[in-house]
This record gives sequence, C-alpha cells and structure tokens, in this order.
Amino acid sequence: MLSSLLLSFREGLEAVLVVGIILTYLAQMNKQKLSKFVYVGVVAGLLISVIGGFISFNEAKELKEEGEEIFEAIMMLVASGLIAYFVVWMSNQNRNISSSIKSSVDQSTTGVGLFVLTFLSVFREGIELIAFILTKVSQNAADVAAGTAIGIILAVAAGILLFKTSVKFNLKIVFKILGLILIFIGADLFGEALVKFIPSGGEALEEIGSILFGGVSLLYFLKDDLRKFLKK
Repeated sequence: MLSSLLLSFREGLEAVLVVGIILTYLAQMNKQKLSKFVYVGVVAGLLISVIGGFISFNEAKELKEEGEEIFEAIMMLVASGLIAYFVVWMSNQNRNISSSIKSSVDQSTTGVGLFVLTFLSVFREGIELIAFILTKVSQNAADVAAGTAIGIILAVAAGILLFKTSVKFNLKIVFKILGLILIFIGADLFGEALVKFIPSGGEALEEIGSILFGGVSLLYFLKDDLRKFLKK
C-alpha cells in the first residue's frame, strides 16, 4: 500500500503542478475564461486513466499464478523504462520547467488547444501510474486501490498548498526531488524484475541490477549539478 501511495503521489503531484502552472499563466494573461477547457481536459484525462487502470488491473488479475509472475516482471521492466525516459527528458531540459510549460500554453491559443495540452499532461501521468500499478498485480487489489487513491488526494492537497502559500517557487527543484524518488523506485523495480526472470540469481542479482540502474540514472540525472559542483 505504501509503495502505491508514493507512486501515485509522485505522478499526481507532477500533474497537479503542470495544471497549476497552466491556470496561473492564464490568469496572468487575463484569459481565465479559457480555464474551463483546462478543467475539462483534467477530468477527461483522469477518467480515461482510471477506467484504463481498472480494466488493465482486473484483466491482469485473471492470469494464472505463473502468468501473473511473468506479466508482473514485464511490467516492472516497462516501469523502469518509463523512469529511464523521464531521467533523459528531465536532463535535457535546458530551461526552467515553468517556462517550458508556459511556452506550450502560448502555442495553444484556443480552448481546444488548451484542452488537448491539459488532457495529454494528465493522461501521460495516468499511463505511467497504470504501468507502476500493474507491477503489483500479485498484491491485494483493495490495498493497491486504497494506496493509489490516498496518494492522489495527498498530491492534490500538496499542489494546492504550494500554489496558495508561495506564488513563486522553483518547479525544476520540485521535479528534481520527485525524480530522485522515482529513480530509487525504478532501481528497486529493475532489480526485482531481473530476479523474476532469473530466479537463480537471487539477492545478488537483484542488488547488482538495482545498483546498476540507480547508479547510471543518478549520474545522468545529476550530471549538470555535478558539473557545476566540480567547477567550484
């Protein structure tokens, strides 16, 4: 339940922050009337993600024990791959994340454009969360659902708190912290997946896989920070 909570909190908070930046930027441009398209996009992205997650998890639960283990292992590798993609994407962001989001808003000047932008932002996080949840098909469904729901509620509350208490904050630092949490989760998933595919490897293989994934990801993710630190 705890891991589901942490994963949903991380994915949910990222989506909330992106939506918050979009709404704040629209208010700054005196285009609040377009906010309704943002909210519709959020609801649509959330609904499709929930429906997709519910169907996928139930279908995975129907697998026999051996098939369930293989499916879970595959999804662990998929989830690790998504985390690796996030690491590469985040490391290649040369500008402030907030500026990047505002630039996307500038390019989406119509209500339909804002709907698509918001929908894709929420749906992307939903797809990632579904992939993470599907790594837990062997666990109790009620615990996974409860952890996911609590994590999302906490993410929304944290996002609102951030915007209400601080108009200006460095979104890149927030994403950096969330990214570090995600890397450690990805390292654990990658190590577990290796053991599921190669049971004879035991704990040694799991530790090697986790250290390899975590080490490479951290070096790539923090390469700019390390470069700045070494120049001092």
